Amino acid sequence: MTLLLSVVTACGSEAKPPSSAGPGALGVAGGAAMEDLFVTRTPASMVPVVTKRPIEPMTPPPPVQTAAPAAPAGPAPGVPGAAPGIPGGAAPGIPGGAAPGIPGGAAPGIPGGAAPGVPAAPGAPATPPPPVENTITKATGGTPTIPEVSGECPEFRDGTIMVAGHRSIQIRAGAAGGGGPIVFYWHGTGSSAAESRTFAGTNELVAAGGILAAFNGSQSGGGGGDCSGTAAHNMADFEAADQIVACGVKNHGIDARRIYSTGCSAGGLQTGCMAMVRSSYLAAVAPNSGGSVFPQPWQTEHTPAVMTMHGAAGRDVVIVDFANTSMSFDMAAKSHGGFVVNCDHGGGHCAAPGDLQQAAWKFMKDHSWNQPSPWMGGIPAGVPAYCKIY
Repeated sequence: MTLLLSVVTACGSEAKPPSSAGPGALGVAGGAAMEDLFVTRTPASMVPVVTKRPIEPMTPPPPVQTAAPAAPAGPAPGVPGAAPGIPGGAAPGIPGGAAPGIPGGAAPGIPGGAAPGVPAAPGAPATPPPPVENTITKATGGTPTIPEVSGECPEFRDGTIMVAGHRSIQIRAGAAGGGGPIVFYWHGTGSSAAESRTFAGTNELVAAGGILAAFNGSQSGGGGGDCSGTAAHNMADFEAADQIVACGVKNHGIDARRIYSTGCSAGGLQTGCMAMVRSSYLAAVAPNSGGSVFPQPWQTEHTPAVMTMHGAAGRDVVIVDFANTSMSFDMAAKSHGGFVVNCDHGGGHCAAPGDLQQAAWKFMKDHSWNQPSPWMGGIPAGVPAYCKIY
């Protein structure tokens, strides 16, 4: 109710009381019907004009790679001990090999996923797995402020860890020393860290030696405030994020200039909040149906690059209208000197299409800490046409 009164009081909008049927929580699966929700209406005079830049035509996403059909049993005619067409007798075909926590071995939105190894025919050496293409460019210039290590550092490997009092953070991690990024993922109300499977860059991130850290609810000891009004997460959770950053840079070889955040609904609001209160080290953020309902003072003069993803006004609604919360965050980041891209996909809550989620990962990869945006001259090809420079 605190969130509802804050939004209504701040915006001066008319509010319609919810019926007893709605759950009244951001990001809850099977949320309230549209007529049961508080919806803020932004007068046309208050909606900023989106600056249009040249947009290159969209290109279709790359085709999904598929495994070759298995070779028939038995030696090929005239070639003792070899499978037909496979040098050295290595039979094609891909066994299980699913990545931990990711059904099917691939994060959703990544065509083909990470291909596991191909077994060899008897007497032949194993075929090595093909590498995941790494398009993460090393950052140059800029000096973010990395927190000091406080206490014991966790070991970064696939699984669940406890950090700085937070009892459940799900980790996907590549090999140490690769110089990869860190991505923080914050889930919506009523969801869990498993929601991070929707993140489009998991395979590439892990292949580059990076870390994906997904917080499983607000389990930090102590208070600190609430960025969404739902208690899904807590500002004290950022202390655990600080320790992950400090230890990741010190012990895992993380590129300190490539630290990002994303999330959906209450997690998207947590992402917008983190951009403000951890601007000292965040390079870019991409909230999905998020933004800002309780603006925070900026930690530093630096502003992370921002890509907001949201649905149409009046459709992306759970208690608040996320088209409006996204616009509020866009305005705050722009007025603080940040580079902002707004993507209105026109759909419902947390319904960013796959190509937009891929574009959000590209946006993060393309932006390093405190560097001019390579998107300033126009939205790159392949990014949905409804994404506009704000």
